[in-house]
Amino acid sequence: MKKELSIILFLTLTLACQKSEYKTVDFKAFKMTVPTTWNKYNIKGIDSYVSGLITDNNDTLIFDLGWYSGDLTKNNEVLVFDRSEYLEFTEEKKQQLKKVKHLVVEDFLNKKFEAKDYLKYEFDIDSIDCFQAKFIKPRNKGFGASGIYIDSLNGGEQNSNKIRLSFYGNSLSDSIQMKFFKALKSIKFKFCE
Repeated sequence: MKKELSIILFLTLTLACQKSEYKTVDFKAFKMTVPTTWNKYNIKGIDSYVSGLITDNNDTLIFDLGWYSGDLTKNNEVLVFDRSEYLEFTEEKKQQLKKVKHLVVEDFLNKKFEAKDYLKYEFDIDSIDCFQAKFIKPRNKGFGASGIYIDSLNGGEQNSNKIRLSFYGNSLSDSIQMKFFKALKSIKFKFCE
């Protein structure tokens, strides 16, 4: 009995002393759970609340909470480039493009192509706390931004001054993107409580 009690006491102390792999970060309007190795990043916004996180890979994940927060899927950005534009790219960007589906054409405006085949982003609709959110990621891994967009945090009418949230990181590795999406799903808005 004394041996069993010692083992239970040892296990209790060991588990109590282990550090958690996650921590809660408070951004005033919302809280989220992130890996302990990620740090809060403060930025000064002009017309909105802007802040973010720095990952253990030194990736910067930035959010914009305000009227003008952007939805990447509205841009319909395609990976199709005029040859003259392509020739001005850095060697690094040209090397990145070799790994993704893209098209280089002589004349962007006169070339016929299926834009949907070269869209930069794809998205899924899911929920975060009490809101519908778009989870956005690049069609070509690591080439573009990953994150979320929430169109209205206050239920405003279409074309009204709705409060929006965008939270993105660029060129994320698969593991960081997975951790980022998990952290985004953990968001708890103060006004949903």
